Amino acid sequence: MTKYLELFSKLSEVEMQIKQLQKKRDELRDEAVTKGWAEWKFTIRQTAPSLAWWKEHRPATWQKHVKNTKVRKLVFKDLT
Repeated sequence: MTKYLELFSKLSEVEMQIKQLQKKRDELRDEAVTKGWAEWKFTIRQTAPSLAWWKEHRPATWQKHVKNTKVRKLVFKDLT
């Protein structure tokens, strides 16, 4: 049981660090955009139901059910 609690404690610490780092990353990204060093660009991705669904409903209908989604990606500008 002690090993379990140690592992659980370590995992909790790592998860807390990840959240803190993600917050810092978001702040730095916002700063880069605010200062004009970077911008958010959107791309379109197509998504579809799961493979299990296709096996059940025939893959020929894929085009009918595909959906477009937006993906946000931070792109740094070339300042040289």
